[in-house]
Amino acid sequence: MRKYFSLFLLPFLLGGCNWWEFPAYVLFGKTHEKVKAEYTQLKGKRVAIVIAGLPAIDFEDPYARMDLALASAELIRQEVKEVQFVEQEKIERFQQENLDWISMPMKEIGSKFGVDRIIYIELMQFTTVEPESINLVRGRVWSQVSIYEIDSPQPNVPVYATEIQVVYPEQGPLPMSDTARIGARQQIIVLYAHELSRKFYDHKRKI
Repeated sequence: MRKYFSLFLLPFLLGGCNWWEFPAYVLFGKTHEKVKAEYTQLKGKRVAIVIAGLPAIDFEDPYARMDLALASAELIRQEVKEVQFVEQEKIERFQQENLDWISMPMKEIGSKFGVDRIIYIELMQFTTVEPESINLVRGRVWSQVSIYEIDSPQPNVPVYATEIQVVYPEQGPLPMSDTARIGARQQIIVLYAHELSRKFYDHKRKI
């Protein structure tokens, strides 16, 4: 096997410089960057994750909203201290028993569950099938996210808003199969939960 030295390292080797004392980012380039939390007011709060999904999404995957909420709550709980979440089953039951819930003020919904914050997610897309195809698998989630501070003077006005989109696999669709479709569904749920949770704590991101 042919051996060679990087042109960048050569001056250090020939000049007697202690190149191993240099920080890794000088020798090999910066690989991560620090990202500050976009919203920091979940610590010590009681929170409800409320997801509104399009009827077509509920028809195609009745458990999509529940699974996204559970995964997101778990990852947020791991990183944000003392945050508490309303049991998702209670929120699901409330939505099923009150079909007009979507027209209720956030203050009323928040009071119903005794929470300080509502993470409100408008689920615009949740699918494991490539658009305009029935033979290809590709998971996609697209949502609008808003946070309401129920304990504030304006509980019905969002204090934070963002958009989250995830795709799996990123490089392209896969041939249709039950295994591929189940795998894509699992991956987009995990990816979505990670993207959402990272809005609420400082973290590092690959660059």
